[in-house]
Amino acid sequence: MSGHSKWSNIQHRKSNQDFKKSKKFSKIIKEIYTAVKKSGTNNSRFKNAILNAKSLNIPKNTIEKAIKKALQIRTDNYKNINLEGLIHGISIIIECMTNNSIRTTSNIRAIFNKNGGRLCHNGELTHFFQKMGVFCIKKKDIHFSMEDFELMSIDFGALNFTIDHSMVYLYTDFEYFGAMKNNLEKLKILYEYKIKCIPKQIKCISEEKKNKVLNLIEKIYLNEDVENIYSNLHDNKK
Repeated sequence: MSGHSKWSNIQHRKSNQDFKKSKKFSKIIKEIYTAVKKSGTNNSRFKNAILNAKSLNIPKNTIEKAIKKALQIRTDNYKNINLEGLIHGISIIIECMTNNSIRTTSNIRAIFNKNGGRLCHNGELTHFFQKMGVFCIKKKDIHFSMEDFELMSIDFGALNFTIDHSMVYLYTDFEYFGAMKNNLEKLKILYEYKIKCIPKQIKCISEEKKNKVLNLIEKIYLNEDVENIYSNLHDNKK
């Protein structure tokens, strides 16, 4: 019996490892797919995703299929839609790119229903978030002292200025997004940017409920039509 028990434990551990590896594969393939679908292959997001895929030894033909599918989508009639949902009091905003909004909405609703949440009417939860521009700048590309650059960024409309290792992040109201871009370009500072939905307040819930929310978000993200997901969940890991 002890031999059988040992074998069962090994099989169980291997099954868990294979499952985790499969989830990593899916996430990275999704990242490649999303990067190409949104901006083609000449961008840092795509290049980073390819490096991550190679580090996990994801087969070349799997990567090429994701790229080919995403490139085809860029030439098709796709549109952006936003969906909103609730689970355990946590608000979730989902940005999608799809050629069939009915299919996408139905699929996302099914994920919410199966995991104890619900899809909401459009506009029901957006007031919990603020649409903001986020500029990502490498420190080495800033030709000023951090103090001077922070003061300049405030003049340009930055609401928040954070430094993380080798990067600087500027957050602006969406209405000042264009002005910030123009001013950074005048200063010849290289940057990347994103439009994000930032929660106005974050919510803390029990660890058990938080894990259920994170599990739901992970399942939603693996849907091929989903581009970005935002929530007001407080995550201690961040």
